[in-house]
Amino acid sequence: MTILDEFRDEARRRGALGAGAALDVRTAFRIVRDMPWGFASADGADLRPETTIEAWRGTGREKHLLLGAILAALGYEVGLLAVTHEFSPESTPWLPPHLLQETRGAPIPDVHVLLRVQTNQVTDEWATIDASWPLSTRDLGLPVNEQLVTGVDQRIACDPIEMFHLASNHDHGEDNPGDDGPGPGADPGEDEDDDEDETP
Repeated sequence: MTILDEFRDEARRRGALGAGAALDVRTAFRIVRDMPWGFASADGADLRPETTIEAWRGTGREKHLLLGAILAALGYEVGLLAVTHEFSPESTPWLPPHLLQETRGAPIPDVHVLLRVQTNQVTDEWATIDASWPLSTRDLGLPVNEQLVTGVDQRIACDPIEMFHLASNHDHGEDNPGDDGPGPGADPGEDEDDDEDETP
């Protein structure tokens, strides 16, 4: 079973995709975005898209690894980005009070993972996609992207300090990711992302 088949079947089983509905980039974004936030595996170490589908939840990193794998399977060129940022009362006022209190002494560094997707092959246009937070968290003040507009960058779910390109399916080829870096459905690696614990 392909990643598309597995994702489509589970989405339909959970009522996130209608029986006759097509799976396109906008639908895939909506479904992945609205997965509950949480580690897909007990220890947070299993980042495989299949694990996220089975658990039907994920951190920002897990969600974007899954969404990247789905969009690559749909024929899009996809790149993973790592963004450094800090949790602080100014940048993340929506944190729960007990976690917000921990940031008052000093900002807490973190790494956020998101996607760049080629939305137009002819003009080589790319757009940033961030599916971190479910729509249901919007009223809590979290930075939710309500819709995906082709060719338009979405709001990044943090205040970026630095941004690093990790890999794309164009770098290695979808069928042969190679050994020199992760593909869109792979673990971005501990070297780039050691500190990423994401937000609760």
